[in-house]
Amino acid sequence: MDITYRYDPHASVHPRPSRTAEDVIHNLQEGHLRYRTMIDRVERELVNEERQAPIVIEASPLSLGFSALGAQVQAPHALFLGCSDARAPIERIFDQPSNGIFVVRVAGNVLGTECLGSIHYAVMNLRSSLRLLVVLGHTACGAVSAAVDSYLSPHDYPEIGYTFALRSLVDRLHIAVRGAARSLARVCGVDVKQHPEYRAALIDTAVYLNAALTAFDVSSEINAIRGAHVRVVYGVFDLADQHVRALPVDSQESNEKIFGEFPASSDAFTELGDLIASSLKEAGRI
Repeated sequence: MDITYRYDPHASVHPRPSRTAEDVIHNLQEGHLRYRTMIDRVERELVNEERQAPIVIEASPLSLGFSALGAQVQAPHALFLGCSDARAPIERIFDQPSNGIFVVRVAGNVLGTECLGSIHYAVMNLRSSLRLLVVLGHTACGAVSAAVDSYLSPHDYPEIGYTFALRSLVDRLHIAVRGAARSLARVCGVDVKQHPEYRAALIDTAVYLNAALTAFDVSSEINAIRGAHVRVVYGVFDLADQHVRALPVDSQESNEKIFGEFPASSDAFTELGDLIASSLKEAGRI
């Protein structure tokens, strides 16, 4: 199957229009749908040996990073705080062009000082174009898994966090892990710890809670910046089916909601954890 980015070299190049946060979300949803369409067609051709029609994506030289006028002015519409995991390439997941998104990546998408400094820089210096900030987690996250394992087996903690830097990263994830454990106990009963899929469910629940909680923390930080008008949302990229979701549901609808609003209070955080746990239970994953 051929995937072609096609542009007309004689077409006039127009500056990108300014966008609202809703416009940016819509653009990201469309890009994610294109990405999933590519994945689906490649899978059909490789696995099912079904010949697929070529995919043609209209593009401009600027969207591919080419410019005869020198360096472009940096003008991303969205900022992503994502995980460093090599299986979650953010620009590709949302099929975004050059200069489309500002990306900060760190293991476990935790909000450390350096990450926060990068976010502050973007919000303060790119405010003419920046409209949206997305905290993007992903399933099977190694950092969250380490935090879960240290929670389940505290005596193994020295092996999991054998350096100060690793301990700092794992410790930042423990609030989400503990919240996930409490939600699973409320939804599934206190004996859920004996379930053979408990660890996997705890990791999944913590991944979603961690993304949402980090979005809350980021929002609190950037709201203190004078003149900042950036909407903050969260999502999780599922490595198994390549979908971005706000909740771990099995919906395959093309118009599904890929981003969620972060909880604005401790009660809302608890409610979200219970909703995530209920979603896993209904899907038969715990």
